[in-house]
Formats: sequence, structure tokens, C-alpha cells
Amino acid sequence: MPKLGEKERAVLVKGGVFPKKKTYDEITKRSMRYSTMEGAFNSAGASIASTFITPFALALKATSNDIALLSSVRMLGETLAQIPGALLTRYFSRKTIWTMSSLVSRLLWIPVILLPFVNAGNPVHVFIALLFAISFFTALRAPAWSSLMGDIVPDEMRGSYFGRRNMLAGLAGLTATLAAGALLADYGFSFVFVLSVILGLLSIYFFAKMYEPPTPVIYHYRHSFTLNISDIITSVRVNRNFVVFTLFMASMSLAVNVAAPFFAVYMLRDLNISYLWFGALVAFEALVTLIFQPYWGKLSDRYGERKILAVTGAMVCIVPFAWLFVSSPFHILAVNFISSFAWSGFDLAAFNFLLAVTPSDKRPQYVANSMFLRGIATVAGMMAGGYLAMRVESSSLLWLYGLQIIFLASFLLRAASLALMAFVRDVGVRQSDIIPVRYVFWRAVAVEPAQGLRHAVDYTFRYPYELAKVKKLLKK
Repeated sequence: MPKLGEKERAVLVKGGVFPKKKTYDEITKRSMRYSTMEGAFNSAGASIASTFITPFALALKATSNDIALLSSVRMLGETLAQIPGALLTRYFSRKTIWTMSSLVSRLLWIPVILLPFVNAGNPVHVFIALLFAISFFTALRAPAWSSLMGDIVPDEMRGSYFGRRNMLAGLAGLTATLAAGALLADYGFSFVFVLSVILGLLSIYFFAKMYEPPTPVIYHYRHSFTLNISDIITSVRVNRNFVVFTLFMASMSLAVNVAAPFFAVYMLRDLNISYLWFGALVAFEALVTLIFQPYWGKLSDRYGERKILAVTGAMVCIVPFAWLFVSSPFHILAVNFISSFAWSGFDLAAFNFLLAVTPSDKRPQYVANSMFLRGIATVAGMMAGGYLAMRVESSSLLWLYGLQIIFLASFLLRAASLALMAFVRDVGVRQSDIIPVRYVFWRAVAVEPAQGLRHAVDYTFRYPYELAKVKKLLKK
């Protein structure tokens, strides 16, 4: 997005092209712009890596159990990093933690890049061990980053800002994934992983330019355990909304990850789709996600994060059930549209709700606890999915066969998890609190998506064009 001057912005606002300016200082605006650039390069590198991890493992002769173990180990690394990540905020600045963890995680990709060229005994197990270390250091920065962004981005515009940031990050990830998919056939996995590392290093450059505001108090984080029932009850009562939200996210994470590692396996092995189709499907999913990020951000600011979580959570439940009827790449396109449309809103609303429900001075601790419990649930879901895969891979249930049984189990678990949303409460008071969830669902799913698509196109293509036209008129 080109830089706006005051005169240009005034003309755009008057013409109804650009929204009215929100008041926040120049340092904050500059840091938010650098964060957007960091997010774009970081997403580009991460998208390449995450997209081709499973195909690379399959090329190394990984089994279904290996794929489940790979996903579980990655999530275990992310989970174990949460509490140390919060502890580090007692001794180092949040920018230092993010920068060092990002640098180490990128450098750990070098052994992965060299793996096809060395005799590693069992390369699959070596790959799994390296991914554990990469996941650990990547996630080590999460509590610090959440705390930093919570202090930088003004409360009243979190939905719209993160919606736009995620859209641009998704666009960068989509472009990088398409480019890597085109290069994969000619240059191999190692080349695309090198590209991922370079993009990740560029993200560190932009993050280093961000301003770190002073924290309200010094973080005194103590992760203690108690068996005193009275203390436990008191803690749950004081932090009831946070606890219920964390339980909801943990249960949903378990339900989702029972099946999550096997969608790629089902496409590549059972449906025998090509790498070209696989890359195109991943790119399509990323495209839908990035297009509707600003849309969900606007709805989140209007109706509140809780209602958006309920609406998108209902659609997330439908996804594994829809996979029971998939038999061609065109069916996958339809299912991926529903999935990416729902997850773009669910993830955005969940992150914003977590920032809203946590106090600024204790945000690293709260974020670490929430992510730790969700990580444990995710690992449990992946392990359960791996166990089920071994048991049902050659079995049938009614008209279902093999991995389809796991998809059915995930659908039932997601539907059960959604019931916890009834106990989650919105943070603060909004005029929209009286609006029922069914109305928001109807508006979000049936009425406004076309407007959201138009808004995304305007933001990406029309605003720069209008800005150039206004500058030309002002010169006259």
C-alpha cells in the first residue's frame, strides 16, 4: 500500500474511498507498517516450509504413522516452548526474544536442506527430530510477540488491522507457495527450503525496525502448580472467562488434529492427485483465506470476537464431514473454500479474543498458559489420530473406509467442542451484544461475503489506483 499524505488521505476520505483516520502516533503507525512487512516475508517462508513438509516426508518413504508422529512432534515442540518463552520475558526484551528464536529456527533448516545428500541412516527419523527443534525455537517467540503486538496495536482497530495484515501475509504466502510449487519439479525440495530460509531472514530485518513500547510493569512470571482444591477453585473463578475460552480452544484443537495430518495423505496417496494439483489446492485455500481476512476483521470489530468464533466454529465442524464425500480435486476445491473461509475468521477472532481477555501486564503468562494447554490437546489429538490410522487404515465402517473413519471422528469431536462456546462471554460491552448469533451467522455466511470480496479487491487494487489519481490532481 503506498504511503498516504494528509492531503491525499483527506481527498480519499471525502470521496468515500478511504475510511476516516484513526488517531495514533507516528511511531505506532510505523511499527505497524514494519510488522505488516515482517508478516509478509515470514508468511512467505513459513508457507513454503509447511506446504512441502508432508510431501518431503513422503518422498523420504514416510508411513502414515510417521506422518502422524511428525505432526505430533512438531506440535510438542511448539507446546514445550510456550512456558520458557514467557519466562524469557523476565530477562530479555521481547524484540530480542523474537529475533534470536527466529534466527535459530531458520538456521536449523540447513541440516534439512542437506538431508537428501547425506547418508543419515533413517532420514525420516532425522527429519522428525530436526522439525521438533525447528518448531520449538519458532514457537519460543510466541508469548513475546503476542505481548508486543497487544501493546502496539490500539484496541479499537485490532480486528481491522490484523485482518489487513493477515490478508497481505496470506498473499505473500500464496505467491511464494505457487513459485515454490513451480520450481519443485525442476530443482527439488532442498531448493525450495533454501528459498524459505531466505524469506524468513528478510522478515527478521523488518521486525528489527519495529519500536518496542515500555511494558506497564516488570513481568514476574512464576509457573507454579498446586493441589489445593480451594486455590484451584479461586483461580478458576477469578479467571473464569479466560479458563473457559482456553478449554474451548483446547478441545477444538484436539478434535481438529485428530484428522488434520491426514488430509494431505488422503489427497496424495488415496486420491492420487499430482503435486501440481496439490500445490494448486493449497494455493487456492491460501487465496480464499487472505481475501476474507479483512472481511472477518470488520465483522469482528462490529459484532465482537465471541460471535465470530461461534459462527466460524460451526463452519469448522462441517469440514471433516464434507471430506467423507470427496472423490476428485474439484470436490476438494469446494471443501477447501469452506475450510479456508471459516478458519480465516476463526483464527483471527481467537487471537483477538485472547488479547482482549488477558491483562497487558501479565499477557506473556496468560498466552503461554493458553498455548501450552492447547498444545497438549493438539499433541493428544495427533497421537489419537495416529493410533486410529494404524487401526482403521484397512478397515471399513458403513460406507466409509480407512482415513474416512478418522474424518468422521473429527467431525463428532468438533461438534461436541462447540458446545463450550455457550459458556464464553464477550469482553466489554458493545451495542451489538443484543444481536443474536443466528443473525450474525446469516449476515456473515449468506449476505455479506460478496461485500467482503469487493472490500478485499478494493484494498488490494482500487486504493493504490485512486491514490495515484489523487496525487496527479494535487500536482495540478
